[in-house]
Amino acid sequence: MSEIDRRTKRSADPTEALQYLVETVADRSGARALVLVDDDGRIVAGMGMPDDVVGLARATREVAWRRASAFHVDLVTRGQDVTARTVTTRERILYFGALAERMTGLGDATRAVQRILAS
Repeated sequence: MSEIDRRTKRSADPTEALQYLVETVADRSGARALVLVDDDGRIVAGMGMPDDVVGLARATREVAWRRASAFHVDLVTRGQDVTARTVTTRERILYFGALAERMTGLGDATRAVQRILAS
């Protein structure tokens, strides 16, 4: 069983479940901020200080697709390290973005998002 499967907060509501997942992953990894955004850059779930979350949401898709310029990322994240990962589901593409020096757990989190949205 993965760490994500052992989370204590659960919900049958997908939106709430995604928020709980983001909070759990951020807490366990020590990320300063963590977001799950849709393909339009809208925040689906997020955790962190408001300015960090908004800046991270602006950079996540571009970082995930390796299209972001270092200048743009530094501008919206105030020079912090960004990790991003694409999450493909049956209906849409989402993106995890994290402000963290070393990010762990996004592989398990990606699979958890897919499970939550498949139900």
